[in-house]
Amino acid sequence: MSNPGEFLQACAAGKIWVYCSSCRDAKNLNLVEHIDCIANQSYWGSEPWWHDTRVFHCPDCGTQQQSQIEYHP
Repeated sequence: MSNPGEFLQACAAGKIWVYCSSCRDAKNLNLVEHIDCIANQSYWGSEPWWHDTRVFHCPDCGTQQQSQIEYHP
């Protein structure tokens, strides 16, 4: 999925997830509070959005977490 438009469509469709280590569960990116996005400085490929770290607030346990994103079709 190297097209950024496809990535945005996957986000809108609820197919992008992050992992909460406190809950030990995957969370839909659309259902968590986004705090920040940390770019992976060592990645120089054509799909940087897959290699960023997302900082989010988990609505279930109330903690702030960091996670890579994952695609779940």
